[in-house]
Amino acid sequence: MIRPVRPALYIWAALLVLGMWLPACSHWRESFLNDAVQQASQEEVIDRFGEPWKKKISILNGQTTWIYRYALTNEDLDPMGVTGMRHATDTLGAMIGSEIETDETDRPRCFHYVLTFDKANILKSWKREKCTATSL
Repeated sequence: MIRPVRPALYIWAALLVLGMWLPACSHWRESFLNDAVQQASQEEVIDRFGEPWKKKISILNGQTTWIYRYALTNEDLDPMGVTGMRHATDTLGAMIGSEIETDETDRPRCFHYVLTFDKANILKSWKREKCTATSL
């Protein structure tokens, strides 16, 4: 007797595939930084990114913070086109009368990559934020 496959199994399989696919959608900088945390030295980061836009050194804890400034487009932020698929569904929604307001223009926007290094000059953490959100 063959047992029917439960819908929950399909949901778990879809989540697993999605979980493996979405990290591949990140920009090359973010992929590098994710792999570099707790491993890459300042020299390795400079080899990959060049000199940072700004540097700050904490006298209290010895940590160093570097800020890289980039103008990124939607294509840079979403190389696999996930937001393009969202745009298609929004367009379909607009055609049936449930319009969702989105800004899908591909104009460059300013982003900072904020990298924190420990006393040994190893990358401790990083984050990407809008330039207006970074306190310099």
